[in-house]
Amino acid sequence: MIKNKKILLTGGAGFIGSHLFERLIKNSNYVRVIDNFSSSETEKNFLEITKNYDIKKDYDLIRGDLADYSILTNATSNIDIIFHLAAIPGVRISIQNAPKVTKNNILSTVNVFEKALKSDVEKVVIASSSSVYGNPIYTPVDENHPKSPISPYAVSKLCCEMYADYYFREYNLPVTSLRFYTVYGPRGRPDMAIRIFFSKIMKNDPIKIFGDGSQIRDFTYISDIVDGLILASEIKQSSGEIFNLGCSNPIELNQLIEKIYEIADRPRNTQYLEKQQGDVKITSSKIDKARKILGFDPKVNIDEGLKKTYEWQKENLK
Repeated sequence: MIKNKKILLTGGAGFIGSHLFERLIKNSNYVRVIDNFSSSETEKNFLEITKNYDIKKDYDLIRGDLADYSILTNATSNIDIIFHLAAIPGVRISIQNAPKVTKNNILSTVNVFEKALKSDVEKVVIASSSSVYGNPIYTPVDENHPKSPISPYAVSKLCCEMYADYYFREYNLPVTSLRFYTVYGPRGRPDMAIRIFFSKIMKNDPIKIFGDGSQIRDFTYISDIVDGLILASEIKQSSGEIFNLGCSNPIELNQLIEKIYEIADRPRNTQYLEKQQGDVKITSSKIDKARKILGFDPKVNIDEGLKKTYEWQKENLK
């Protein structure tokens, strides 16, 4: 576990970033956060997490957009580790806003790499996505699987990985890329499937399923992703590498929805609609590489993770 380090965390008020921030600050690390606070909910979550900590003493906050290089002017001074999580997320959002997603996600990543080169950091860890694989030709999917992204978001993440490889090879930047598999849990974004499903149930509205529900997803609980991020920052041999981070126990969407209704103790109420553009048929991670090199070991199964998510949602989103 990282302790007594000075850390730069981009996107630190977002879903994954806020959980990583919480873990890091509890372990006596000084965390400098960069976030543009794109929603009032992220602001609320961040204020709740930091209410018992002192700004400047325990953490620092820079508000702004990483596509503007000047935001990074003093951000990396005396920093040991950089976690770069900031991005415009979401497959469907990216299809509607391809230019914006392309500029934000790729340019912000290059800006972080450029600044890291001038700062002598120990490690840079960046967030990628299983969406870079597109529709897999075999499962479970290992890191060498062909890449066939089918959304601008996925293309942007693949491009960021390629830049990471370039900066590692040409400049020896100690950077690691992590491909996340369908992360869920408390503080999940409003556009995420599991949060939407529970919200519909709580409002007695039908859950809308795009396609026939036979899609398979490798849902990964947030605490396991945070474990993987921290491990990647600690293991020197991870530099220049790419790792899948998933639960590696995929589930069909129809089965997931059955579990959700059981947890909420409500009768099933679903509507099936036309499949949406950009949705892949299956995500299924092979995590042997992460197990071997990082010591990554996902601990939270889907039943436990759904219950924790539902309890948070009932308490915080009444």
